[in-house]
Order: sequence, then C-alpha cells, then structure tokens
Amino acid sequence: MKRSLITLTLAGFISFCASSQENEKDSRLVGFSNITEVSVGIQLGETTRITSFSAGESEVDVAGYKMPAPRISTSFGALIGNLLYVGPGVAYTFQPSDNHNQEAHQISAYGHARLNFANGKIRPFSEFKGGYHFASFEELDQSLDSDWYKWDGFFLEPALGISFKLGKHAFLNTSLGYQFVSAGNRIEQTIQDEDGGALINAALSEKYHRFLFSLGFTFL
Repeated sequence: MKRSLITLTLAGFISFCASSQENEKDSRLVGFSNITEVSVGIQLGETTRITSFSAGESEVDVAGYKMPAPRISTSFGALIGNLLYVGPGVAYTFQPSDNHNQEAHQISAYGHARLNFANGKIRPFSEFKGGYHFASFEELDQSLDSDWYKWDGFFLEPALGISFKLGKHAFLNTSLGYQFVSAGNRIEQTIQDEDGGALINAALSEKYHRFLFSLGFTFL
C-alpha cells in the first residue's frame, strides 16, 4: 500500500512536469517577441570624479538620490527556440528630485538578451541589458551653462527573474537586477570664483549603482 502511494505520487509529479513543458510543438525555430516592463530603481550611491583640476584628479563621494526612480522600457527582437531572446530596446527613466539633487529625465537605447532556463508555463531566466543613456535636469543653476547638467553615459544591467505563462501569447515577468552607470558631461566648463577668475576647468564623470525591481509582460 505504501509503495503504491509513493508510485502514484511520483507518477503525478512527472505528469505535472510534463504538462508544464507544453507538449505542443512549434514548427518555427525563430519567432518575434516584445518585452515591455516597468521598473523601480533604488540608487545605492554615486562617485563623481573631477578629471581636470589644478591640483590633480579628485573624487567626491555622495549619498546619491534618496527617491526611487521609475522606468518604462520596451524591446523588440527574436525568440530563438523559445529559450533565447535578443533584440534592441528603448527606455525612459524619471528621477524625482530630493534635498540635494535635481529632477532628471533619462532616455536610454540598449541591447537586450534573455535566456530562459525552461520551456514551460513557468520559466526562470537570466538577462542582460547594455546600452547608452542621456540625462537632462530640471531647474538648472543659472550660474553654469546648461550643458554642465547634461550627462551621457553607458550602463550595464544583469538580472535574474521568472516568467508565468498567460494564455497562448503572453507571459508575466518579474525580476531583480543591478544597474551600473558610467556617465559624464559632454563638454568642459569653467567654474569661476567670486572675483570672476577661473577656479577650475573641470570635466566631470559620474559612476552610480542601482538595484532594479521590474514587472512586465512578454508578448509572443
């Protein structure tokens, strides 16, 4: 009796796994797919480096933004064998202001790769995004040229997540990732002291880090 119960339990488990792997065969090796997500980024901190300074290079460590930054992103690409997704994407990030930082808007273009570890109704995955972003700030300090506040830079984003199948043509995705951004202002500016003389001729670069929580959909 005990052995029969164990056998039935194992048979049921195997049957469940088999059904979750979707027995239907797709004749297409490559299909079109879209991944659209909303993310919330929590900044861990930043380092601003002054690369041209009368006394040599200098670094300033600050706490970074205390307000989380929401982002919406979408990419369009090829899904190969229902396991590997690759394609280009665009994103918009809004960074609210806090007591020490200005409100910022960021536009990003990136490449997106995702590897599914299963081909069933539940799909764990790892993914990577890498690209270029442009940021502009509100309420500029009028004593400096507006280009001082415009930052271009590269970003890298690895993440781990899981997808849940919704009908025949969609998945619900959730993931936890990490974002590293290296940015800098496009032109050098001269900061003047109180007497109008050149205090430093500086080119700034900035590196910062975020945790990203994402929720969205994959459309097949």
